[in-house]
Amino acid sequence: MSERLKFAIRILRSSKEVEKIIEKVIKASEKSVLNAMKPKSDIITLNENMLLSDVHEIIKNYNYTKYPVLDKEGNFIGIFYIRDFIRNLDRIYELTVRKLTKPPIYIPYNYNIFQAIEFLREKRISIALVIDEHGMVIGMITMEDLVEEIVGDIKGEYEISNIVKISDDEYKVLASISIDEFLEFWEKTFNTKIELDSDFDTLSGLIIQKLKRMPKVGDKIKFDGLIFEVIDVDGYRIKFLKVKRI
Repeated sequence: MSERLKFAIRILRSSKEVEKIIEKVIKASEKSVLNAMKPKSDIITLNENMLLSDVHEIIKNYNYTKYPVLDKEGNFIGIFYIRDFIRNLDRIYELTVRKLTKPPIYIPYNYNIFQAIEFLREKRISIALVIDEHGMVIGMITMEDLVEEIVGDIKGEYEISNIVKISDDEYKVLASISIDEFLEFWEKTFNTKIELDSDFDTLSGLIIQKLKRMPKVGDKIKFDGLIFEVIDVDGYRIKFLKVKRI
């Protein structure tokens, strides 16, 4: 039985807990996109004239999968996807961000959370720029932001660990966990130090760096006495890994 299913069963055993969750979902659905969006001033952007080699440094620092792109006047002109960066690693010194930028999708600021989710689903996208009544960009919203706004309070009450024990030598690990946090856990659990050299800050970034391509379920990487297996992905993003001591 999966950890997610076990978690769901534990909650559903109590009708009172179900009622509380439903109340939270209804309450969250009435919130505006403004509650979930990232303000314009906080958005990490790329310049259209940047070479992909320059983008690499930004990716290492922030580890996002999508970045809004600005032209030389500071206007938003599109979205840069990290999957396109990975597909063009052999051309990072010749291609500019502009060459790989996709047109942006805009969403009105006065949408509520559920309207925004439905909007993104219909467009089959996971990110949009939020505009005010004058058509000016005031922020950015992602599907993850919207879902988090709904389940955030629930998650706070029923927090699931980033690392879940499967057996004495195997653990299910959230791929977005920082490498430092994972190393600290591993050292405390097994009294063993391991070295995970990477230009990235998260396990997900480390695995993609080692694979040198987009990840898929079943991919395995072995080094320093550990096997990292990709067990869950969302598009091109690794969600969960299984880490086994060998």
